[in-house]
Amino acid sequence: MKRLWMAVLLLWPVLCLAEDARTVCVVSIHEDITQNTLYLVRRAVREASEKKTAALVLDMDTNGGRVDMTEEIIRLLQHAPMKSYTFVNVKAYSAGAFIACATDQIYMAPGSVIGAATPIMLSPGGEGIQQLPKSYEEKINSAMRALIRSTAQQKGHNPAVFEAMVDADAGLTVDSKVITPKGKLLTLTNEEADREYGKPPKPLLSAGTVKSVDELLAQVGLAGASTFEVKPYGFELVARWITAISPLLILIGFVAIYIEMKVGGIGIPLLVAVLAFGVYFLGYFVAGLAGWEVVALFVVGLIFVAVEIFVLPGHTVPGVLGAMAMLSALVLAMVERWPNGPVLPTWPQLQLPLLKVMGGFAGAGVCMLVLGRYLPKSSLFKKFELVAATSAAAGYTTSAGAAKALLGVTGVAETMLRPSGKGRFGEQLLDVVTEGDLIERGQPIKIVLVEGSRVVVTRAA
Repeated sequence: MKRLWMAVLLLWPVLCLAEDARTVCVVSIHEDITQNTLYLVRRAVREASEKKTAALVLDMDTNGGRVDMTEEIIRLLQHAPMKSYTFVNVKAYSAGAFIACATDQIYMAPGSVIGAATPIMLSPGGEGIQQLPKSYEEKINSAMRALIRSTAQQKGHNPAVFEAMVDADAGLTVDSKVITPKGKLLTLTNEEADREYGKPPKPLLSAGTVKSVDELLAQVGLAGASTFEVKPYGFELVARWITAISPLLILIGFVAIYIEMKVGGIGIPLLVAVLAFGVYFLGYFVAGLAGWEVVALFVVGLIFVAVEIFVLPGHTVPGVLGAMAMLSALVLAMVERWPNGPVLPTWPQLQLPLLKVMGGFAGAGVCMLVLGRYLPKSSLFKKFELVAATSAAAGYTTSAGAAKALLGVTGVAETMLRPSGKGRFGEQLLDVVTEGDLIERGQPIKIVLVEGSRVVVTRAA
């Protein structure tokens, strides 16, 4: 029995790997190719990589879509560490055909079609289409043809097939047989796509006709494999807006933290900061960029900043470390990292994220300077000060009469004043507030104003 348990323990990692090797990720692309599709495929590749799946299957039924999003999806699939397959469920026109080109094998359902790609431009408002200017169309076609040729060669497809789909002047002739004449874009049915040509015979494009994803898996040696589907969350459109306004969210978050440090003890600005940064990471999580490790790094940084504000005010080191961790997390949340790529992002990957984060941080700095000058004079700030001072008493009661009697008297800051806290004047401990300045514990202070229970102090000369 002991030997049996030893054998199980030794073989357990192998069994786990074998189980992973029988797992397949399925992504349904049953829509036009948009930024939402990019988010979906990105999350699928990321999740499939983390689970070490054997294959990624694109279940495709699309009329095509945006060229820029298609290029991003192609690059994702080129870097995917697992085998990838396309199942043309109904149709894969235009961008759909190009995305299929980036997978290792293409299978088609009975009656399905693939091909016919030409650039279009949506009219203002997204209604209808407009013909692209000839020069601009040729520029896009040239760049797309180059990308598709290299992708097809990498994945073992016939580049001429895909070039005939995008360039009407190319045509396609195989074994002296004209598949499509010059002047027409290539579109293939499932029967035409899996027809064999050459010696030895080789399918024109499709590896076979199958009725379902399960039948496809059986064809590639993964019969009976467990599958999981990566589905849209339902608010990808919201994520698009979130990522677009990410510098504004960074600005709001840091300004809110600054107000919390200046007012102290209120908690509302800190809650606003948490919500702003929470929405920020949610957007990039849905976009398939930010992972839990980035969120964890930001939380650690936030904890360090909180220690600086509430536990060790004036020590600087926790605040600096926390700010560095938070900024790093904000940048890394935007970075496109390929599976099995380098651990550290490259400079081209960092440029745009750094620009956005630094832009938001610089904007927050400007707001802080303005608030530092005008906030202490505002009635709202004085209300916050009063709330902070009275709620920070924790069992102490300030006598307005006693405080007035001490007008002009000097004492010492019993706690850090940021700007509210406690001051000791002889034997009396009073709740005090500065005019907006931060005064370290133990520094000499002087009472300069008493308004009811509000005792205002400044640094003593």
